[in-house]
Amino acid sequence: MAPDDGAAGAGKLKLLLISDNPATPASYGNAVRHFADAVSSLGVEVAFGALQVAGLPLRYEHDGRSYPLYGCAPPYRIAAAIEDHDPDVVMHVRDPVAMVPRLFPGSYSVKAPARGKPVLQWCPVQHEFLPWDYVEVLLRESDLVLPFTKAGADRLGDAGLVRDRMEPLPLGVSPAYSDPGGPAAVGYGREGLPLVMTVGLGGQDRKAFPLLMRAFREARSTDPTLDYDFYLHTTAAGAFDLVEHARMLGVDGRWIFPKGYDPGIGYPEEDLASRYRRAVAYVSTGTGEGWDMPLSEAAALGRVLVYPDEPNRNEVVSDYGGPKLPVRTFPFPRTTNWERMMDVSDLAEQLLKLRDLRPDPAAGRAYYAAHTWAKTAERFVEIVKERGWWK
Repeated sequence: MAPDDGAAGAGKLKLLLISDNPATPASYGNAVRHFADAVSSLGVEVAFGALQVAGLPLRYEHDGRSYPLYGCAPPYRIAAAIEDHDPDVVMHVRDPVAMVPRLFPGSYSVKAPARGKPVLQWCPVQHEFLPWDYVEVLLRESDLVLPFTKAGADRLGDAGLVRDRMEPLPLGVSPAYSDPGGPAAVGYGREGLPLVMTVGLGGQDRKAFPLLMRAFREARSTDPTLDYDFYLHTTAAGAFDLVEHARMLGVDGRWIFPKGYDPGIGYPEEDLASRYRRAVAYVSTGTGEGWDMPLSEAAALGRVLVYPDEPNRNEVVSDYGGPKLPVRTFPFPRTTNWERMMDVSDLAEQLLKLRDLRPDPAAGRAYYAAHTWAKTAERFVEIVKERGWWK
């Protein structure tokens, strides 16, 4: 095994990442795993504090590197991880809802056990109403907030967060999504029929999958010959309701869910990349999102992108040169997880336009080159140096 680039004595910064288990191939696990590899090559000594892992400290090995991994379940173990690793900076990589007692029964603190060490919050910001306690916990629990986008920083600033305590730090794109010409998944949909893909955890209403079903029904009323298969990369928790909804709308028989549901949540990234490649288009229907990693992955693979016309999404794909179909949104009464909702009729029009659009591999490669984890790591190092935390 290659030695750690950030071995003790060689690094200029010791960093503890408090987040999901880096071995989990989904969302936060993917983010901290790739981020750790990228910053380690720049002289950062990284350790993980995994909120789903209990027990004594372990080692986590990935891509030729080995990292300390501290079990932070229950969360009071965060203090032990900080004491043992003695980091210069602690970074919490998770939605701050986890620190709001009213919103999260198992809420916890990182700032208190850090005992004066700088605490960074690297977090998504949903484009939706933000309750005051969401902002208050960021004020209380951080020395610096790192939203994924500039739009997210504006959103937090409008909600009351001090603007000079924010620095946007975008997510990178995994190397697994660097090759639009790689292998495509087989066995997904009917042969010769275009596949449309979307991603979401379970049947969360903010994913708004039923809007896609309704839009497809409306598009077929305009062109009865229109036919797609749809792959909803979700979990079994939401599949039953969605199947019933499609049946109710009369568009059943076209909705595909993951084969071999993984109870641990997540799939190897190379496997997921092959499913993107099988699809002509990637559709994002919910407006209450701040994560947007699947949208970036689809862009890196040159897919046709269909997404809500709102600040966060527009920023994520602003430099994507491939085919993009933004969908109008409209104000929605605050009775669900949105302030706005995608216009189903406009989404139907975009589904009709898909008939004449194809993926653009060259645009995907250019997007990937501009959004690597190495670029994210370089920006992180710039930020900590600007703040005087680089030793």
